[in-house]
Amino acid sequence: MSTPEELSRALKEHEESDYHGLWIWQYIQDIVFGGNDGIVTTFAVVAGTTGADLPHSVVIIMGIANLFADGISMGTGSYLAKRSERDNYERLRKEELFEMEDHPELEREEVRQMYRKKGFTGHDLERAVEIITSDKEKWAEIMLNEEHHMDKDAYAHPITHGVLTFISFAIFGCIPLLPYLFGTARESRFTVAIISTFVALIILGITRSYATRERLIRGPLEVVSVGALGAIVAFGVGVFLKNLVGVVL
Repeated sequence: MSTPEELSRALKEHEESDYHGLWIWQYIQDIVFGGNDGIVTTFAVVAGTTGADLPHSVVIIMGIANLFADGISMGTGSYLAKRSERDNYERLRKEELFEMEDHPELEREEVRQMYRKKGFTGHDLERAVEIITSDKEKWAEIMLNEEHHMDKDAYAHPITHGVLTFISFAIFGCIPLLPYLFGTARESRFTVAIISTFVALIILGITRSYATRERLIRGPLEVVSVGALGAIVAFGVGVFLKNLVGVVL
């Protein structure tokens, strides 16, 4: 039988070996969503302007403008969403603490009923209630997690969520523009943009699959499908508007 020290060491090694234990993993949703939106919206700009047969300088101007405008919008949106969730968590935490002061026995009974449903009985149940209610901050945290499924760590750093969303948007959003920025031959620019965008979307899809532990094929398939749909629509709209208004530049 393992000693407590051996179990503690084994648990630490397990957490360190599990990629879901890395600090960056709590922000993977921001990275994937920001990157996906950056690629799709920027490539939609590239596809739309290409469909309208506009010069590559227009593609660059509109693409970079999209990177900054939409990227800032995504980043601030992520920040505000997480901050709102954090504020809501704090509001509910204060309500729980107030109820503990105002109706302590009722709140203890709530804990008792909660852990009875989990299978605790007799002395073990009463001991669990005693331990949980001995620290009001921890008690409130447990109640928020059990009743509202809220984890304080998920809302701890809203600025980091916003910054990483913007950075991911900007980095991945640059990919469809690279052929237009670095002198790729005119006739092959759009083709290179399609290929590089496709590869980047697959990478994002695989990352999402690892993050959600879903089937490996599902993430890339869904991400590429959404990107392809956006590109087809944008290209089609560009061609349609060119023919409709007779744009010749």
